[in-house]
Amino acid sequence: MARCSNKQVAKILASGGVVGGRAKEEDVELNRKIALVTEGFSTANKYCELVLSDRNRLSEENALTVCDYMIAMKREINPRLTTISTTIQFLSGLSKFAGVEKRFEDMMTTRTILLSYLDSCRKPEDKDPLHKWIASYNIKCIILSRFFKWLYYPNIGDPRKRNELSKSERKPDCIMDIRQLKRKRGELLQTFRFMVAGR
Repeated sequence: MARCSNKQVAKILASGGVVGGRAKEEDVELNRKIALVTEGFSTANKYCELVLSDRNRLSEENALTVCDYMIAMKREINPRLTTISTTIQFLSGLSKFAGVEKRFEDMMTTRTILLSYLDSCRKPEDKDPLHKWIASYNIKCIILSRFFKWLYYPNIGDPRKRNELSKSERKPDCIMDIRQLKRKRGELLQTFRFMVAGR
């Protein structure tokens, strides 16, 4: 991801991510939700606010969906700031990967976008001999699974009940049968021994 200069960050935050101008009511609602989601972050850390305001990463509708999800998550499980930041980062990455204007609701009908996004984490053996990419893959699986379950069952306030419903009804389709990956212990030990021997 390309880093923005301080001027670009200030411009995006000042405009609220507006490209072409929207009604003031919509700006106020989105900015209010962004403020609720980013509450608790230091003033120096504007990353989440920047991502939620940047229309090159999230459409307005997807930004509202992410804000609603994060607000619901705060009510349900009181997540750490790092969890909030990581979730926003991965959901904005999915939005950008699928095409900024593609709605999250439209992604629920097929698994191809999610599988392609998850596969983008994969790295060849020579670049990642310890298979660290598998941890990123698995974290993205967990975050996307939680998000799409919430999106499919938004009126159920308990994540455990959502999980039970999702499991019994096999919904939403986009996350069904997407499994987390396991590292191969033998390869991991062999790689570690090779790296230690090489020192």
